[in-house]
Amino acid sequence: MKTNVHFTYSKVGSSIDDSALALVRFTSYDDSSRALAVEQVTYRDGPIGYRDFESQVSVALDCGIDVDVMSPYGLDYFPFLESIIMQ
Repeated sequence: MKTNVHFTYSKVGSSIDDSALALVRFTSYDDSSRALAVEQVTYRDGPIGYRDFESQVSVALDCGIDVDVMSPYGLDYFPFLESIIMQ
C-alpha cells in the first residue's frame, strides 16, 4: 500500500501555454502501489483557474494523490498551497 504522497513543482517558461496558470498531473495508486489513474489538467490563468488550482491540488494531496505541477509562476505565487507544502 502506498504511504507517501509526492508533490513536485517546476517553474517553467511561459511557453507551456500562454493562457495557462499551471499544468498539473494527478496520479492515484491501487492497494499494490500500481498507478491506477493519471489525469492531466491545464488550469487557465485567471481568478477561476487560480481558485480551482489551489483547491483541487490541496484536496488531491489530502486524499493521498501524487501531484506534479508545471507553472510559469513560482510556488510563492500560490500562498495557500505554499503553506500546505511547507508544513
